[in-house]
Amino acid sequence: MSSMRQLAVGAIVAVALVASATPARAQCGAATQTTLVAGQNFIAGTVTVFNDSVNLYVRYDTATPWVMSDAHAAVAGTLAGIPQTKAGNPIPGRFAYSATFDPEVTSYTFGIPMAGTFVAGQTVFVAAHAIVQAPKSDGGSQTGWGAGADFPGANWATYLTYTIKACGGGGVS
Repeated sequence: MSSMRQLAVGAIVAVALVASATPARAQCGAATQTTLVAGQNFIAGTVTVFNDSVNLYVRYDTATPWVMSDAHAAVAGTLAGIPQTKAGNPIPGRFAYSATFDPEVTSYTFGIPMAGTFVAGQTVFVAAHAIVQAPKSDGGSQTGWGAGADFPGANWATYLTYTIKACGGGGVS
């Protein structure tokens, strides 16, 4: 890995650590963090997934010079539960959680209620999509995905998995 790329990766981790805000309730267990990959080739930031006793959170943090104009997230108990075409390509416009930003932002968190849907110990599938921009010389406007396993379709979209953490007394309330 080149020293410039190592610096960029280090900067992303530092940004993510500084940007970590504790939710209204105490975070349960360790978060899962992955790279926000833009245009298949650019490191545009991070995606962090964590939970407290009430919500599952999907947080997007961009790294300089990237900013975010749109974010979409889908969380499901199975991969098939994430909106996809018949060919297995995800459909971000149909994801349950969506936000548009004008002006663009560098950080955003979706809070997804877990009651009646997810339980401690359950592994869920998370699709985190964003539209990010940087100066043209640094990548321009790109589609981004939270790095993980490939969707079955014929594109580069990816998803990650997260295991819901138990809170304090052993359960998610």
